[in-house]
Amino acid sequence: MCGRFALDQTTDALIAEFVASTNRFPLWAPRWNIAPTSTIPIVVTNDDGERIVGPARWSLVPPWSTELTLKYPTFNARSETVAEKPTFRGSVNKFRCIVPISGYYEWTSMGGTKQPHFVYRPGQAVVGLAGLYSWWTNPASGEMIATATILTREGTGVLAEVHDRMPIALEPDDQDRWLSRDHSDGESIISDVSETAARNANSWDHYEVAPLRGDGPELRERKDEQ
Repeated sequence: MCGRFALDQTTDALIAEFVASTNRFPLWAPRWNIAPTSTIPIVVTNDDGERIVGPARWSLVPPWSTELTLKYPTFNARSETVAEKPTFRGSVNKFRCIVPISGYYEWTSMGGTKQPHFVYRPGQAVVGLAGLYSWWTNPASGEMIATATILTREGTGVLAEVHDRMPIALEPDDQDRWLSRDHSDGESIISDVSETAARNANSWDHYEVAPLRGDGPELRERKDEQ
């Protein structure tokens, strides 16, 4: 699962990292306690194959929904069944995106209490997660809102120490294929990147942090150093 994350990079940094040509989210500012339904940067491609950094509401809403807020959580989607679920399957083949993060938070149970951990990839300031997006249209105003979800799979390696699910990280070599609309067999691509993420799970690390309150860089500090 990935229910809270940090992204301490500017959109200029994201444009450089993901070789994007357009910034549609200039007002983004780094954050360290991002929750579902927040507006986050995602990376997508347009019809010409150019990469764009733009805003999306973190919790996917399918185009056919009459409400922006659904009765069930959609900030994560299980990769094993995403192509079958009505909420997500319309995005699998043509509306894949990258969700940039600096790291994410996961909780373990210790003596009946929940202990948060910061999960990150040493040496990487930003990691691109496999995501899906969808455009939802407000039936009253006609406003179109991009919404997105993060794909997860069974936890393996180091990441299984903090949760039985983990987000699917995209390796740089997989990003072009992931974003390309020419590769329309989304289910096959999801399977491929999921297996790669499992093989690379031990490239991550984690440490305990204090309970998440507010939003600031101190949330990433090790608990034993505070």
